[in-house]
Amino acid sequence: MGQVIRGEIVAVGTEMLLGDLIDTNSAFIAQQLKSIGVNMFYKTIIGDNLDRMASTIGQSHDRSQVVITSGGLGPTVDDLTREAVAKVMGVELEFRQDLYDYISAYFVRRGFKMTDNNRKQAFIPKGAIPIENPRGTAPCFYCEDEKGIILVSPGVPHEMRYIIGERAIPIIQEKFDLEDVIRTRVLKTCGLGESRVDQMIGELFRNSVNPSIGVLAHPGQVDVRITARAKSISEAETMIDEMEKEINAILGDSIYGIGEITLDEVLSKLLVEKNKTLSIIETNSGGSVIQRLGAWPQRVSFLKRGVVGFNPEEVGEILDFPIPADIEDANLAESFARKIRENSNSDLGLAIFGPNPPENIEPEMSRRTPALGPTHIVLNDREDKSNFFESSFGGNEQFVQSRVPMFAMDLVRRSLLGVNAPHPF
Repeated sequence: MGQVIRGEIVAVGTEMLLGDLIDTNSAFIAQQLKSIGVNMFYKTIIGDNLDRMASTIGQSHDRSQVVITSGGLGPTVDDLTREAVAKVMGVELEFRQDLYDYISAYFVRRGFKMTDNNRKQAFIPKGAIPIENPRGTAPCFYCEDEKGIILVSPGVPHEMRYIIGERAIPIIQEKFDLEDVIRTRVLKTCGLGESRVDQMIGELFRNSVNPSIGVLAHPGQVDVRITARAKSISEAETMIDEMEKEINAILGDSIYGIGEITLDEVLSKLLVEKNKTLSIIETNSGGSVIQRLGAWPQRVSFLKRGVVGFNPEEVGEILDFPIPADIEDANLAESFARKIRENSNSDLGLAIFGPNPPENIEPEMSRRTPALGPTHIVLNDREDKSNFFESSFGGNEQFVQSRVPMFAMDLVRRSLLGVNAPHPF
């Protein structure tokens, strides 16, 4: 491999620091840098304070060859990125008539009147190389010394994407003679907990350097990320293919998709492919499965009926099903699944039956709240065969409604594929 180039991102804006605005720019910048083999070390959010901005950008410049800033290039008094970068480089700002003319022409083309404060945008650090910004009024630039480069991009997302993708990446590749590429593939799994996935692929994880493996847990699912560094995209993809085969051999049917695809999307397509209709009754999941599957256009061909109730008596009334006094919860859930299937003449009936979470649980306490009792998930088909899943879920309403639907949809997916569910934890 070639030389290791370290990269950092500094996102500028008090609104992001205070949480009033979410920093989405840094994710795009990081993905672009990753694609050309730059190793991301740090990402920092800094407020609109000149001294703190200069200190932060300067520290980044000291430890990383590539520093990209985002934001702070507007015409207002709190747009201070130019001043901060000039301070880091030890130079003054200089007025550039060519940039001023470009800004003026931008306003003329759009039929707007340029105000006096836009003149500020024609100043850049002395010696900086300007980068035209055809998407907005803020000219961008980069500064270079023996440590590396500081490249300044806008905060407006559509402007930033152009500057980074079309201008910055070629500049960085040329400056550092970058030949390596980094590719990533994410395998989406469900039905397994994070500790279980770690246990199953732990040895592979520990022995993998390039490609490397990372695990990221979400409610009800675990992502396995494979990252390869190579001289070409095709070489990196081949390395990832080989690693994916090894992971597939271990995790098997627990992998439901790759990339950005969701479990509800996979299940919707699978129901259409198998020509199966589905009716659903939910209790403690609060209609989450119905909502997720109902969001896909294919719903009109597979979703026959959806019912939400919050206690057994209410569900029994909705289904016109008198509840026997001595029936166990698992059998009651199966009866619900069978009844809604029969009532709606569906191929499949899915019942999610469990205790409702207590009120007023603080979000940070959700994972520590003891489970109240088991949730029973049952899928019943036209042959009156049932598949069961049972687990206990703690936490608040949001936590339960983010986890339970994943296990319910996975039960349907596995049933349609004819595979058994693994032990999830």
